[in-house]
Amino acid sequence: MPAAGESERAPNIARTVWEAAGARARSEGLPLIWIMSRALTEYAAGTLPLPRTVPGVQAGGRRGRSVFATDAVWSAADARRRTENVRSMSALCETLLAAYARGDIHSYARMVTTAQRDALTQPPASEGSASRPVAA
Repeated sequence: MPAAGESERAPNIARTVWEAAGARARSEGLPLIWIMSRALTEYAAGTLPLPRTVPGVQAGGRRGRSVFATDAVWSAADARRRTENVRSMSALCETLLAAYARGDIHSYARMVTTAQRDALTQPPASEGSASRPVAA
């Protein structure tokens, strides 16, 4: 179920990656869609570096998987992945989930006030302005 302001997206992610990330999320008591949403949000905000990729994910078995993100987060992640030469949003989502499944990235929740949250969810004032974190 999406949080307020989020839309469903369907990036193509390999079954093996989805299942491995799902197993880790379950072991941590967290929903996989929350993990994907947080990873995209942190990546879009520039606070999560692009994890290294490792060979071995089979090209087959990819299909659309439900993930949720705000338009601002999806657009910011899309813009950043283009500057980092990641071929698609599907590839980005798979890279983030594969890194999570391997234990290369970790979930971490922080508490903020309503005012802090609202400031994080506002899109940047202009293309040329300093980037500011975007939250889901």
